Amino acid sequence: MVAWRQLVHVGAPPGVENPAITKPRRAVVRRAPRPVDRLLKQGPRSLQHPAFRRLWLTGTSAYIARFTDFTVIAWLVVQRTDDAAAVGTLIFLRFVSFFLFGPFVGLIADRFPRVRILRITQAGIGVSTLVLALLLLLGEAQLWHLYFYTFVNGVLFMFEISARRPYMSAIVGRKNITAALALDMISLNVAWFVGANVGGLFVAAVPAEYLYFGMAGLFALNVFFLRNLPILFKKEMTQNKESVFVSLVSGFQYARKNRLIMGGLIVVGVNNFTGYTFESMGAVFAVDVYGAGPLMFGLLMSAQGLGSLVMAVVFVKYGRRVRRPALFMIGGALAQHVGAFAFSFIGFAALGFVMLLVLGVMTMVFGVMHNSLVLTATADRVRGRVVGLQILAMGLFPLGSLAVGQLADVMGLQTAVRIFTIAGFATLIAAFALFPELRRRGVAMKEQVAPQGETGDVVSVPAKAA
Repeated sequence: MVAWRQLVHVGAPPGVENPAITKPRRAVVRRAPRPVDRLLKQGPRSLQHPAFRRLWLTGTSAYIARFTDFTVIAWLVVQRTDDAAAVGTLIFLRFVSFFLFGPFVGLIADRFPRVRILRITQAGIGVSTLVLALLLLLGEAQLWHLYFYTFVNGVLFMFEISARRPYMSAIVGRKNITAALALDMISLNVAWFVGANVGGLFVAAVPAEYLYFGMAGLFALNVFFLRNLPILFKKEMTQNKESVFVSLVSGFQYARKNRLIMGGLIVVGVNNFTGYTFESMGAVFAVDVYGAGPLMFGLLMSAQGLGSLVMAVVFVKYGRRVRRPALFMIGGALAQHVGAFAFSFIGFAALGFVMLLVLGVMTMVFGVMHNSLVLTATADRVRGRVVGLQILAMGLFPLGSLAVGQLADVMGLQTAVRIFTIAGFATLIAAFALFPELRRRGVAMKEQVAPQGETGDVVSVPAKAA
């Protein structure tokens, strides 16, 4: 490494120095590469980008806090009521903003710098977490406080998703996005396993308010570490004269004309409505069916994350070889429904834990592939709006959670899960038949990426960008 670089006069002959800035030459110092440098160089290409590494690490800490929060707050609700619909309502409030505001959030992600959105959401989640910690400390927290807190954090989380994945795509480029998504999923699922078990362990040992004070501190650190990241935002996008309505319609028309995207969005919506019943009702299964205490409750809540982690590692290594992301996506969704149906027959915790591990593998295939499909098959100028439509489709998850919770109170938990999975499986088969684009190879996907001459290329960030 050159400790100091000699400056030369522009336009001067080779070897002629600028007298005004001539300084003594210093010796060339060659530093042996550090083990961490060698590891990053040999690892996934995404990790070679300093900006991505910082984004990834802050995302990991946020995921840990989020899953700790989810486990603790679900336990608090279960302890306050034995009603399955109450847990369904909690899930509904956590994700209903995806359904209500998804397209509008995507529009915001197209009109404002995405990294600034990330900073604002981290700060907002930190403030709301701090408020809940104070309510718990004062003994004033009621059920509606838990619901309102969950809704507010759900809105902020939705903004974060709409900004994080497109920003990640701009950092690493199209060729590396599948591996980058898999790395993000690895951190998510490590955090899922760690956070859920931390929540289950500590909620039995220490007051919940101390956990929430710690989580608020983590989000404050995230705001600090997200500073000075590259903007990666075209200024001309802020000069868009389209009205909000026209801009939203243009994003929808883009997706409608691209049958690959439209078919993928339909699959995402169906699977989120009917395919995650095992996840939304997991807390009820743990307490009512398995009779789990706090520690077993946390372990069961983390099982899906552990299975997803295993599959995410596979995607990091082999993700670039996937040529049919849409086919993998719908295959994962179908397998997820079969697994959820089988899960409904399990009556004891050990086998339930194993089945949740398997379901975690299936959900990871679906999750990485539908994100990869949307990010690689969409032009950059409308990517935020299409991601907004994707968030809208994901917003069917809380509606499904609310519906299955209500049905469970009438017909029984396991029967409700079976009805949902059978209906979802049949609908996915119909989508598979109606959209042959979902079965084609990746080269066919390129043909549909660029209607009206749009290339859809993303900007790759040099390693020095951070």
